[in-house]
Amino acid sequence: MDFAIRPGIEEDLPDMLRLWREMMDFHARVEPRFRPLPPPAGEQAWEKHLREHVWGNEDWCVFVAETGGRLVGQIMGTLRDHAPVFEPERYGYVTDIVVDPGARRSGVGRALFEALKAWFRERGIPHLQLQVAHNNAVSQAFWRAMGCTDRMDTLWYDVEAK
Repeated sequence: MDFAIRPGIEEDLPDMLRLWREMMDFHARVEPRFRPLPPPAGEQAWEKHLREHVWGNEDWCVFVAETGGRLVGQIMGTLRDHAPVFEPERYGYVTDIVVDPGARRSGVGRALFEALKAWFRERGIPHLQLQVAHNNAVSQAFWRAMGCTDRMDTLWYDVEAK
């Protein structure tokens, strides 16, 4: 599959929202505790977040994969600050990655990640972090293939059920 990686722009929002829903629905299937807002409320909330916090913010980065005028993938990352007792002061955080089902296993995800890694490197960021659901074998395998390793476990406790 031929595709191009480029920075995402606001005009990409309709396709980005379609891909975002794909990602949300996928995660909800593999982890029942992952509960995104249903359509259209989820898309509206995400679009509002993108417009108010991401576009035009130098601490955020969006890359998209495009083929034939259609987006088939996206990745988003941001710069975050550690608590003042930790080094280094800043780190990269991958918030989202999604590849259209028809474009998976064609190198789109890897190419998106390579673009985001380069963006972090240009800013002198020494490492990045991300979260992957424990039950999400597909995403676990992808991130491990990218070279990610275990660092911390996120645990869950349902206060209302106990």
